[in-house]
Amino acid sequence: MKSRKSVLVIGLLTLCLPLTAQDIYKMEAFSSSDLNGTARFVGMGGAMSALGADISTIGTNPAGIGMFRKGEISLSAGFNTQPDAAEFYDINKTRASFDQMGFVYSAKIDQSSRINFAFNYHKSRNFKNYIGVNGFGTDGLSQSLQMMDLCWVGNRWLDLSERADADLTTNLAYAGYQTQMILPSYDERGNVVDYLPCEADYYNYQRVQWGGIQDYDFNVSMGWNDQIYAGITLGVKNVNYHSYTDYAEFLPDEYGQHHEYYTLNEEEITGTGIDFKMGLILRPIEESPFRIGLSFSTPTFYNLTTGAYLYMNSPFQQELSNGQIVNFSEYTVPVSGYEYNIRTPWKVNVSMATTLGNFLALDAEYEYSNYGTCKVSYGGYDEWGGYSDWWSVDNDKALNNEASHYLKGVHTFRVGAEARLTNKFYLRAGYNYQSAPMTNDAFLNLFTDSPSYYYSNNTDYVNLGKVNRYTCGLGYRGKHLYADFAYQYKEQQGDLYTFHVPDVDNVTNRLGAAKVDLNRHAALFTLGYRF
Repeated sequence: MKSRKSVLVIGLLTLCLPLTAQDIYKMEAFSSSDLNGTARFVGMGGAMSALGADISTIGTNPAGIGMFRKGEISLSAGFNTQPDAAEFYDINKTRASFDQMGFVYSAKIDQSSRINFAFNYHKSRNFKNYIGVNGFGTDGLSQSLQMMDLCWVGNRWLDLSERADADLTTNLAYAGYQTQMILPSYDERGNVVDYLPCEADYYNYQRVQWGGIQDYDFNVSMGWNDQIYAGITLGVKNVNYHSYTDYAEFLPDEYGQHHEYYTLNEEEITGTGIDFKMGLILRPIEESPFRIGLSFSTPTFYNLTTGAYLYMNSPFQQELSNGQIVNFSEYTVPVSGYEYNIRTPWKVNVSMATTLGNFLALDAEYEYSNYGTCKVSYGGYDEWGGYSDWWSVDNDKALNNEASHYLKGVHTFRVGAEARLTNKFYLRAGYNYQSAPMTNDAFLNLFTDSPSYYYSNNTDYVNLGKVNRYTCGLGYRGKHLYADFAYQYKEQQGDLYTFHVPDVDNVTNRLGAAKVDLNRHAALFTLGYRF
């Protein structure tokens, strides 16, 4: 029999690149976007889809580019900070960012129509955030309980000393076995009949994410009679995502002392995506500045590659029957690699805008996207032996069912206003609301038939709440040169669960949620030149 001895072991971090699971939380991350672009666009809360004539509308309503009557070049940069963050893994809570660069070329076709061409780069998603929770009480629950549950497969307990059985569960469960966080119990025939987990009093948790999604948008648009505008945008995306997590549990012994068990996870996702956007803006009454806008965004088709490592260290050693002590308290998952596809949902935007004289511009809009329609698939090999991302795919039905059940339709409302203070100076304000992307009972389900979950390295997840964004800005307009400044405050909370121990309904988590703030301040500057 194996027994545990309370000996704290200090381990060295070992790096490798194993498979890592995809889940509904990754699907949400690649379906959502931040409020970013030019300072004018941000200062108005992103509400410019019907007003147009700002290069950032290339990504919300492509017809807005058709309202340019001159050429333009613009550059935007700024910084953002998370007030509740701490410096962790050499990532500071305040970071500078290059957010936008683009140009528009405008040409007349005849006296009543014009054609415009545009290109714009902007960071549509900034993944930087930090979550830290220390001393959170678990009432005896431990991550090892989830490791133990993952050893019950096919109505029997797996024997993780056998390679064939170890391949039927996750990296995490196998690492728990290797580090004695779960110990098997045997019958007289030597068959595994149960696993013994640990008990924990509290945990410390730190996670930092960084990187982003960079959009490269190419647009062609037209305007007719200053009343009808139409445009189309081809978007190419580059993904660069990183995450590092440090999780520690404190396990009591019979003497009342606590010994530390911890895991380290690092993950990297890279890849590319492509989408299309189509838009229309109409001014139905010739004598009125009132206009309405409508746009559609196709799903983004991502092809992604991910890599990570899992390192686990426990305070236990193995005592053999002859009294020999063998140190098996450290484990690192073997090297592997992983490639997959994500298809995000469609998006529709309806907007309206008007101007009052030459001193006030107003825009309001509504956007809807059903995150539950996200899909994950795995590329195959076509009949010529080449790798195919989308025409020869294997859909992850289990994971896609999880998405349809726990991810929701997301409603976004934006309103913005721009007031002309003088001939050259403008004041702006905006509000941007986005509903919660997932249900309150969403969880990281490691017990489905999804092939990705067999390679899961983590048990933690955050159920995100609604987003409120408050913005304001100032602008200067010269004959050719212009400059804008914007400030944005993003307010969002989430429920952190470091692991999932199901209640009798197999959904409710017995482990309580740690409330976390993801609030962020951002400032943005834009310089532009019109020609």
